[in-house]
Amino acid sequence: MAREKVGALIMLLFSVAYGVLSTQIPLSFLSHQETFTARTMPYALSVLGAFLSLAILISPTVDSSGKHSLAEETKGMDWSTAILLVVVMLVFGLTMKWFGFILASIFFLLVGFWILGERRKKRMLLTAIPLVLILWCIMSLLLGVYIAPGEIFYQLGIL
Repeated sequence: MAREKVGALIMLLFSVAYGVLSTQIPLSFLSHQETFTARTMPYALSVLGAFLSLAILISPTVDSSGKHSLAEETKGMDWSTAILLVVVMLVFGLTMKWFGFILASIFFLLVGFWILGERRKKRMLLTAIPLVLILWCIMSLLLGVYIAPGEIFYQLGIL
């Protein structure tokens, strides 16, 4: 199995699981009639991910050297970076409620940039902060999605 086929298969399984789990997102009584709900983006992402994964799996693989084993195809991959990024994603998910979307996302991006090899602090900050603020503005101001500020602000008495 070629390297891109292994990745596509993993993404297909992830997309299907994500789509199934997104059906369990609770909706308030009033949001059942809304066009854009908490389930809309997870549905769209899971369908898009499954579609693209299937397209990669179905497309022919050109391999002049013959078939390789899974161990040969995954040899040389940077597994430590991938595992670190997954750990950072888990920490991001666990700290979102406490720090809020803006702070947790900024820290997530900064740590992710550092793991991926970026060391220029000014570039990291000038990328992460505006990106998170623009995304927050789109979600809260344009789409009207309420994003809680985070428990830390309530505990400190700021809000």
